[in-house]
Amino acid sequence: MSQKHVRARVPEDIYEAIETIREEEQTDRSSAIKQLLERGIEDWRIDIAVRRYGEGTVSIGRAAEIADVSIWRLLDPLEERGVEVNYTEADLVADRASVRGE
Repeated sequence: MSQKHVRARVPEDIYEAIETIREEEQTDRSSAIKQLLERGIEDWRIDIAVRRYGEGTVSIGRAAEIADVSIWRLLDPLEERGVEVNYTEADLVADRASVRGE
């Protein structure tokens, strides 16, 4: 995977938090920032998926795709946020067909 160079200005408290994490993880600043960004992006994807599923605009299968996780991995965040899972046998059939490209 190719990589891009990114520069950003951050408030001093965020910079200090990054330095604390860097020291704790015994890594360089770039690696610490990359790990934090990866975690943040994963959380953001899950938040978007849960919100869209909760609004009823996507199926649970599509929400899992948006979050880039399995349906089973998405169940905990849905429960934590009080979003009722409404997954029927018809949903399962449709999701399986979608995965197969039908």
